[in-house]
Amino acid sequence: MGRVVEGAASLPPVAVGAAEAPWSEAPAADQPRGTPRGASARPRLRLRLRTLLIVVSLSILAMPLVGLYALRLHESTLLRQTQAELAMVATFVATAYRAAFHNAGGGGEPRRQAPASPLPQLPELDFGAVSVLPPFPDAHPAGAAAGLAQRIGAEVAPLLADARTVTHASVRLLDARGVVVATTEADLGRSLAHAREVRRALGGAPAGTLRNVANPGAAAGVAPIVRGAAVEVFLALPILSGDRIIGAALVSRAPWNILDTLHNQRFLLMQGGAVFLIMAVGIALVTARTLVLPIKRLAKGAGRVSRGETNRFERGRHYRVHELADLADSIETMVVSLQRRAGYVRDFAHHVSHEFKTPIAAARGAVELLRDHLQDMTPAEVEHFVDNIAADVERLDRLTSRLVELAQADMTTSSDESTDVLAVAAALGHPAVHVAGTPPVIARMARASLVAVLENLLDNAARHGATRVDVSARRLGAAIELIVADNGSGISAANRGRVFDPFFTTRHEDGGTGIGLAICRSLAQSVGGGIELARSERGATFKVTLVAADGERQRG
Repeated sequence: MGRVVEGAASLPPVAVGAAEAPWSEAPAADQPRGTPRGASARPRLRLRLRTLLIVVSLSILAMPLVGLYALRLHESTLLRQTQAELAMVATFVATAYRAAFHNAGGGGEPRRQAPASPLPQLPELDFGAVSVLPPFPDAHPAGAAAGLAQRIGAEVAPLLADARTVTHASVRLLDARGVVVATTEADLGRSLAHAREVRRALGGAPAGTLRNVANPGAAAGVAPIVRGAAVEVFLALPILSGDRIIGAALVSRAPWNILDTLHNQRFLLMQGGAVFLIMAVGIALVTARTLVLPIKRLAKGAGRVSRGETNRFERGRHYRVHELADLADSIETMVVSLQRRAGYVRDFAHHVSHEFKTPIAAARGAVELLRDHLQDMTPAEVEHFVDNIAADVERLDRLTSRLVELAQADMTTSSDESTDVLAVAAALGHPAVHVAGTPPVIARMARASLVAVLENLLDNAARHGATRVDVSARRLGAAIELIVADNGSGISAANRGRVFDPFFTTRHEDGGTGIGLAICRSLAQSVGGGIELARSERGATFKVTLVAADGERQRG
């Protein structure tokens, strides 16, 4: 039979606050984080939760903004359409006035010199580029207009009335002094020469302006929203006869109202509203499918886990949001950890029960024999049974002490204390220990924990006939490699795979409990290291890996 060793738990216990549990299944190196276990690692679109929320919020915000922007653009289009219509009316009445002026001779009428350069183009009106002026000024009293201008005004007055009927525009014809000679308003014979538009037109430049209406009335309530509701478009064109300015045509009208346009296009707007509604519902559905449903699914799975139904957690789901994928990974890892921990507790309880039952049964049998046959036994027989009971009690006490030590090792947390490995080994004072290496070799581990590891390894070696134990240590990058090699009976090939199994020992008669190596491994893992059985030609060699005092702690 090969060498008997004290094993560790078949499923290693978790060191609270220490390195990650050995059974925690991290994603494989070639598997992207967040990929459900069991699913293929094919590339998929995955967003950040912050990105998705921003996109959804901006999409919802953009819908009314797009509609408002479209309305603003259409308002400017309506303004330019109104300006074009007024320009045609002004051109028409100016042409009629000029024709009548030529037909009448117009020799002695007052006129102005036209600019030598070509007339400038009529500026294009736009709500965003043109300031809105105060209401149009009232006409001033003036002397009588020239007789020819009055006669021509009387002739073309019906044309102005017809133009107003068709276009709903106010039309005025002015002579070269700015006096109204024909009008659709009540200012005939009065002067408008002081008005900005008239002054520019009589100077030879066409003028276009936006002015507030004098009495906005109901339009004032919607003016902040509908810019064309409380303004009027004024357009003045000079009337030329050769190189002379003989008058001006002034036309004005409120621009086409966006509200009227919306009313006329109400069916089209209803269709657009339906499209926006469908878009909003689509965004809500996408958001629900991407965020709400996965969160509900994870909450339901977490609820099952909290009730102990770890076998009902759904795996293999794909999440298109990084944060949800990470959360699902964490829950799955927790489920695996709980399953393994439950298995460990179950197996540990089974082993503890088995180990305790044997000495308890032996002690109970000895007590029953003594109770029933004490009077018939010789003193030697009584002493033999009492010795058996004492041995069983001692074994129970040893098992209890070792279990407490194992529990304390499992609860050991990582430490920032630094310890010289070789100095600790030499300070044990064990006659069989021979320390080799160049001190100091400093590891990040509490001195008490390192002493416990070495004492358990030395006790294990002594129980198997070792007369010499060589302890050496060396620095390997950020790690410390501690080698403990003995010349004992060694470990058979059949038992090498079970050296860390819980309670595995064939040395019950020597007091072996099979817990020593479990303590060593828990203590090593608590500081980010580990322990393994190395190959050796004679005896047993254990390699303990620790973190150097100035190195980076590794995950156990």
